Amino acid sequence: MNALRRTFSNLGPGIIWAASSIGVSHIVQSTRAGAEYAFALIGFIFLAHIIKYPFFKIGPEYAAVTGESLLEGYRKHSRWGFYSYLALTLLTMFFVQAAVTIVTAALAVNLFGDILNVSEWSAVILLITCGILITGQFKWLNESLKWMVLILATASLITLIAAISKYGFLPTKAHSIPDLAPAMSVAFVVALIGWMPTSIEVSVWHSIWSERKIKEQREKKSTIKSLVFDFKVGYFTSLLLAVVFVWLGALIMFGGNVELSQSPGIFAGQLINIYTESLGAWSHLIVSIICFIALLSTTFAVSDGFPQVWRNALKISGHSKGSGNRTYLTTLITLSSISWFIIFSFSNQLKSLIDFVTTLSFVCAPIFALLNILVMNGKWVPKEHHLKGWYLIYTYACLMLMIGFSLYYVYWRFLAS
Repeated sequence: MNALRRTFSNLGPGIIWAASSIGVSHIVQSTRAGAEYAFALIGFIFLAHIIKYPFFKIGPEYAAVTGESLLEGYRKHSRWGFYSYLALTLLTMFFVQAAVTIVTAALAVNLFGDILNVSEWSAVILLITCGILITGQFKWLNESLKWMVLILATASLITLIAAISKYGFLPTKAHSIPDLAPAMSVAFVVALIGWMPTSIEVSVWHSIWSERKIKEQREKKSTIKSLVFDFKVGYFTSLLLAVVFVWLGALIMFGGNVELSQSPGIFAGQLINIYTESLGAWSHLIVSIICFIALLSTTFAVSDGFPQVWRNALKISGHSKGSGNRTYLTTLITLSSISWFIIFSFSNQLKSLIDFVTTLSFVCAPIFALLNILVMNGKWVPKEHHLKGWYLIYTYACLMLMIGFSLYYVYWRFLAS
């Protein structure tokens, strides 16, 4: 028991990474996958985790070996890599923040009632998030998200067990699974993989969080082994919960002829109400809490991730001049303000907003996957920590698959008749 408690207390960046991942990709995209295609897309979820694994693992490994973030590695390798990452971050950050916040707000409406509308709840959530991050930052984020992810995983498994006890392991109704060839299906598969478990650029956030963890535990000196173990706990928790939400969507929603709404408020109500009607009134509160905690933890992680990137970017480029905290604060407030404006203006286009951001992540993923390989095998990294042997072959094979998928999508989207 003491060993388990000690292990839990030592978890950190990997759980923050998991919190940033287990949100829209799981609650919305995985549930949609199960609801519309039963188990037909579950293979894509496993494939996404398999081919992205080595590139996410590089985040904590690089931080442990060098004591710096991947962003610094990008800058050492080449200017184009460093500025390409910052350009993509600037292009997507407001939409990503808006996407996760709007779903969190919709679930808040469902959980707490319509005392506020979605845009008002979004403002409240962003204000609370900003306040907590400004006062507590990494330490609070590290401790609170452990419990959020633990509660989420436990409650999700309880709900799945209840669903299986009522419906069995497979959907009982004989409904044909939609063809994956049509444009809508291809586009959804791309969007699903784009943020499953999350986008590759989040590996940079993970390296920053790992760097912070190392600095705050100097007397314990975080090792590669402990940081990688921490990462694996978060990574396989993400895979487990993705499967759970697909399974729940397949058991409860598949074949129900339910058109998931573009409106976030209606979508949240659909999701919770279908679970309640199928599992019983007892499940309303627990399912509401599951979904809300998942997205709230993601909102916190994303709200911290982007400002950390810009604080580090200015430091690396030599423009911060000791004003890192001011950069963090300015970015956090700007991010929250513009994201709220997007929510206020496009609150009824939930699925379109999410699909746009996830598809962009899908297409750009190979660029940052390649950068991660080049940085980990950089000449400034000790050779004993370079990727080599069969693992290097596996890593490049994963990269080739990612490039192939991206090229196919570009061809299908813009060139195929």
